[in-house]
Amino acid sequence: MRSFLVVLPAALVLFASGTVRAAAISFGTLTVPSLNPAGFSFTYSGTLTQADTIAFTQFGDPCLQGSGAPGAYCINGAGVVVVAGTSPVGADSTFSGAFGPTTGTWDFGALLMEVSTVDTVQVFPANGANGLGSSTPPLSLTLPSTSLSALGFASFSVVDPTITFFLADNLYSDNSGQFTLVQTPEPASLWLVGPVLTIGLIGLVRRDRTGLGGGAAASAISLHRPGERPRLRRRGSNFRRGF
Repeated sequence: MRSFLVVLPAALVLFASGTVRAAAISFGTLTVPSLNPAGFSFTYSGTLTQADTIAFTQFGDPCLQGSGAPGAYCINGAGVVVVAGTSPVGADSTFSGAFGPTTGTWDFGALLMEVSTVDTVQVFPANGANGLGSSTPPLSLTLPSTSLSALGFASFSVVDPTITFFLADNLYSDNSGQFTLVQTPEPASLWLVGPVLTIGLIGLVRRDRTGLGGGAAASAISLHRPGERPRLRRRGSNFRRGF
């Protein structure tokens, strides 16, 4: 009887991934003029749906009804007054109008977002969180990563659409200033492929040449931790422990 070690290699590929999530609309930094009703536009490359997300911080507080003129007032991205004029700080005022494919009621000076042929929404609502009714409303507003559906867009799917940001108003010639929208780069979804690991399965194979059929082998493979004595499993009636 003789014995020998057999090492059986097995390859294991490990995959680790971040959570699969919708695409994020990326533009870096852009400026939305208050004097131009066309605002600022860019083309989104690819298919855009209501599930895709956007995030940015609004800086700058444009003024309506003339810079420095009597009655001029300045607003944040929700259309809430941050510098008093004809309206006091913390107030808002609304009007009805059409922007892109959408007719609605908007806050004067609020930041609007349009997806061409789809819809236009007011990004920041005029509410308490955005300074409505406050004597110290925030000058800047931050939109955390938010799906377009949560902003008010209905279900849609368009390829290579134009996205436009503009200030809500019905007279632009007496405005001044601008909004600046700044994005903080988001970590990309992680798709990590781990290394290929080779696991040695160490076994002890014993062959009994006096066994079945005058030459048939009875064998055993035992898995064990380092430092442990191999534990043999019985296979066949001619198996002998041999220790």
